[in-house]
Amino acid sequence: MSKAITLASTLFLGLCSLTSQAAERWQDHSVFEVNKEPPHASFFAYGSILKASADNYRNSKNFMDLNGIWQFHYAPNPASVPEDFANSNYEPTNWGSIQVPGNWETQGYGHAIYLDERYPFTTSWPDAPEDHNPTGSYRREFTLPEDWQGKQVFFHVGAARSSLTLLVNGAEVGYSQGAKTPAEFNITQYLKPGKNLLSMKIIRWSDASYLESQDMLRMSGIERDVYLFATPQQRIGDIDANYRLNSSLDKVELALSLKLKNHQTAAPVSVGYQLFSPAGELEASGSQRLILKGDNSINFEAKLVSPLLWNAETPNRYQLIVSMKDDSGQLLQASSQHIGFRHIQIKAGQLLVNKRAITIRGVDRHETDPLTGHVVSRESMEQDIRLMKQSNINAVRSSHYPNDPYWLHLTDKYGMYVIDEANIESHPLAIDEKTQLGNEMSWYPAHLARIERMLERDKNHPSVIIWSLGNEAGEGKLFEQLYRWVKQRDPSRPVQYEPAGMAAYTDIVAPMYPSIERIETYAKEHTDRPLIMIEYAHAMGNSVGNLQDYWDVIEKYPNLQGGFIWDWVDQSLKFTNDKGEEYWAYGKDYHPDMPTDGNFLNNGLVDPDRNPHPHLSEVKKVYQAIGFDNFKFDGTFDDNLDDKSASIRLTNKYDFQSTSGMTLSWSLQKDGIAVASGQDPMPVIAAGEAKSVTIKLTSKLALPLDNRYEYRLLLSVSLAVPRPLLPAGHELAFAQYLLQEASPNLSVVSTATSLAEAETRWQLSHGDNHYSISKTSGWLTEIEIDGESRLEAPLMANFWRAPTDNDLGNGMPDWGGVWQDAAAQLTLESIEPFEEHGLIVTHQHLKLGFTLVSQYRVNKRGELMVKTTFNPGKASLPDLPKFGFTTRLPFDQRYLSYYGRGPEETYADRASGNPLGWYQLPIEKLFHRYSRPQETGQRTQISYAAVRNSAGTGLMAVAANQMQTSLWPFSLNDIDFRAGDAQGSASGLVPVTQNHGGEIPLRDFVTWNIDLKQMGVGGDTSWGRPVHDKYRIKAEKMSFEFRLVPVTAQSQLQQLARE
Repeated sequence: MSKAITLASTLFLGLCSLTSQAAERWQDHSVFEVNKEPPHASFFAYGSILKASADNYRNSKNFMDLNGIWQFHYAPNPASVPEDFANSNYEPTNWGSIQVPGNWETQGYGHAIYLDERYPFTTSWPDAPEDHNPTGSYRREFTLPEDWQGKQVFFHVGAARSSLTLLVNGAEVGYSQGAKTPAEFNITQYLKPGKNLLSMKIIRWSDASYLESQDMLRMSGIERDVYLFATPQQRIGDIDANYRLNSSLDKVELALSLKLKNHQTAAPVSVGYQLFSPAGELEASGSQRLILKGDNSINFEAKLVSPLLWNAETPNRYQLIVSMKDDSGQLLQASSQHIGFRHIQIKAGQLLVNKRAITIRGVDRHETDPLTGHVVSRESMEQDIRLMKQSNINAVRSSHYPNDPYWLHLTDKYGMYVIDEANIESHPLAIDEKTQLGNEMSWYPAHLARIERMLERDKNHPSVIIWSLGNEAGEGKLFEQLYRWVKQRDPSRPVQYEPAGMAAYTDIVAPMYPSIERIETYAKEHTDRPLIMIEYAHAMGNSVGNLQDYWDVIEKYPNLQGGFIWDWVDQSLKFTNDKGEEYWAYGKDYHPDMPTDGNFLNNGLVDPDRNPHPHLSEVKKVYQAIGFDNFKFDGTFDDNLDDKSASIRLTNKYDFQSTSGMTLSWSLQKDGIAVASGQDPMPVIAAGEAKSVTIKLTSKLALPLDNRYEYRLLLSVSLAVPRPLLPAGHELAFAQYLLQEASPNLSVVSTATSLAEAETRWQLSHGDNHYSISKTSGWLTEIEIDGESRLEAPLMANFWRAPTDNDLGNGMPDWGGVWQDAAAQLTLESIEPFEEHGLIVTHQHLKLGFTLVSQYRVNKRGELMVKTTFNPGKASLPDLPKFGFTTRLPFDQRYLSYYGRGPEETYADRASGNPLGWYQLPIEKLFHRYSRPQETGQRTQISYAAVRNSAGTGLMAVAANQMQTSLWPFSLNDIDFRAGDAQGSASGLVPVTQNHGGEIPLRDFVTWNIDLKQMGVGGDTSWGRPVHDKYRIKAEKMSFEFRLVPVTAQSQLQQLARE
């Protein structure tokens, strides 16, 4: 007989009821499961202790894999599902097939939809759609193994969206909602010897959809593994490995509770356990005999001395083996759990693990794959945690639902703090206090079931240190009651809930996207609870500016304990156009008529294929746990280098591990090229401590050093020995310090230079080097070196960049749009000779009122010297996106050599992750294809940069001080945004465009940008907050001075630049 979990519901007054008749269960929020097995920890029933120890259930004879191809029928709504499709005599003619697990929409059935703050259907709460509500029917036959006779057989589906009905041999078994926790059904009574038929009906939208409105691609189907498993008639149903550490953390009392089940008459059994240390040594064991009747439980206690504790830096795991035998000693079941001992508390306003305050260097992570949607392979999960560990990330929030159990296996094993978040988000309803569910207690059971199934599944995972009640689901007494339930069920972990704000039903203040000023104010005024940003540094497109500024404040205050960057990975699917070009799909790519929030789903530190975005290097640098300060250099480079030393204070910012096993390396760099290097023993520094280190700069380098060049000391801390996921030599942290500023010998104007006037141009020359400036436009239109033209288009001013996603979100096309075509709108006011063989050109913008005065001269080596001054006049002008020059070069000019920050792109507010160095890169490495075309490829703090062909011929720009540069195989127009390109988004957050980074055309020329400066990229949010003021460019008087140097293969670029 079916057992349904129901609750008589009283709806809000004035809201529509479902129908006048009894609602279908997929339309009734009081019914969310029928005949499902109770929630339990993730483990498997093996037939031997050895197999349990190996814990590879796919190799067990009690396991049957149902992943693979199923027969599939796609209907437009539940009413159109074929009648009797689950009967064995039904002929599935005209059915298709589908891969399980798999989203329908990635396999040609229906369309993915991307929305942030809206539901993907128009039906009003609490109704679920009827007319348009795609429904999938599944069929698959299997043969019951002979040795499963006499056993209990269960069906397991790891995740199904949004409602699932299971049928076996035509008989209905049960019903499930809750798209991100397992549904298990006992199907024993429905089976027959030999061939059997499994059938499923999945409805895309149900009343459960009101609780599953997460900011992600909306898709349907089965998203995790499907399988059958068999157990003995007497079995272990759940494992709860609770424990208590003493105040000094050197003793632990294990309190093991096992739920037992007997599906037959009462029988004597022996139940036991074994606990093995991380080294595999037996630490404790025990057994008890009992007469097992129906449901029962049994408890064990054990005491351990000097346990090895678990934390994210030293993730010590113990293996627990539990077993059941019959009265003859025959093993019935053996199962395994990996557990870890750690103590979590909030004390004096701080989150403590093992009585130490921890720092959360975190990210939020969705489960997503560019080909399979919400179906994520184990290989992809392994790649994620490897990249995270390599990038100094130590915490991950399972946004916004419980993740695949294998992910928690990895976070336990390799060390990663986890916030485990319930699959609850009713964002569209939560926006309005009148519709939010937080005070509608008829929804309490549906909410509680989701939290309970998460908690019971994941309770034994040591990496789970915080429970989350959900995301953006509103406030109210419902959540207060949920908080109390969780605290009673599991008092060992804190509970957080962002919408609670400062209310009592969150142990951690967990704001989204607070400003730096807000978190600092909190730190000064509140000391009772820690603040951990549950989302911050919105990484949409070219983003993650001013991250270091956040952490400068975080590290000042004990109760600011870090945060989770939104988010880890872009969520686009990979599409291919008619030309065979792959691109990241978003917005109306999925359906031209569906409402959408565009590319707002792409906020990752890595792209959907897990290729790092350039800003990941910034995250790694800011998150590094070795600090460098108090740098001192002994003297000057005027005698023997062997007598010189530098000192630095190293701070170990890890929370538990010392610096043992690390190496400190140094490199003395002359304009970015190492001229001396060495390694010093890394002192052993305990966690949270600091030591000063003296670095002997031993080398045979001749002194004195050349004062024309800049000398910097690069310090690097790396692994001397490998660690899990990290090889020996992996860099953990670095810092760089200036030792000697450059004092180049600047060339002067030579009388050998000539200035000639022709009908259409002025020409400055020296020998075979000729520079032509148009009398019509006033721009440098031609550079001829030894009879060869070096320009494809004029070198002209530029004040605009292709808007980043953050720029669109804060309205740059509106507030700064006057700069988009400002250079093309300049009027030539005058062009006149000045001084000896010089030329001065004045441009004016008649509408905006600013002037641009440019001076051109040629020095004695035939190099063009340029000085440009921007004068805003009396006009009140908006900030400039950038200030500099742009030109086009021949197609073969595809190699950039420069001294500046690299090798990745950098910006004014996102530069610390790339040290100053000498970099030589092909053009393919000089830009990044974000999902939506936008500004890319900038390099900052450039002293000089040369663009050359494969033969070494080209031009070098040398800044009088410093400049910025980028080199593209396309034009600004190819990646630019025009006001008419966009539509409004469904949620009103950002403009929606439909251009793709993967489709940027590669031109038969090269664009070279030579800039004084460009504003930062921002990243506090992508929907309004501007770039911080100190990284903006005010419309005030400024000058930019550089020279253009012709170069060949024989040119010594550094020497040319510094003379």
